Amino acid sequence: MRLLFPSAAILLLAACSGPAEDAQSSRDGETAIPVEPDGGIGDGAKPLPQPTLAEEIPEAFHGTWDSVRGTCDPQSDLRLEVAPKSIGFYEARGEVTRVEIDDPARIVVSLAMEGEGERWQMVRQFTLSENGTILTPRSVDEEQFEPIPLKRCDS
Repeated sequence: MRLLFPSAAILLLAACSGPAEDAQSSRDGETAIPVEPDGGIGDGAKPLPQPTLAEEIPEAFHGTWDSVRGTCDPQSDLRLEVAPKSIGFYEARGEVTRVEIDDPARIVVSLAMEGEGERWQMVRQFTLSENGTILTPRSVDEEQFEPIPLKRCDS
């Protein structure tokens, strides 16, 4: 009887343990994430849409813009003049090198800037209000500044 007891104990312990884990997961300390049939992760999330690339700024963004409290005067230091392939700032001008269209109301513009005898690269995100009368620029991967909404000026 003594010989059967150790064998029975081993069988009981083996029966109580869970199923064997995937050797790769146990080695890496990671658990598998279920994958949905359409290739998404198991939580039902859809892949993020990729921006559309363009060579020009979309027409909805074109025009002259100034601070919502500004006069739209050419000497205003917050005034922007947005054209298909350039943006004019107070004392600088940027030539468009790339436009990413996230959606019809939000774009990211890469510019080759020149002004006051200097040259540099700049990237700005521009968001249009729902009715297209307010443009809000934001910095992208550069110095941070408080976004200042700009109103559309009459041409």
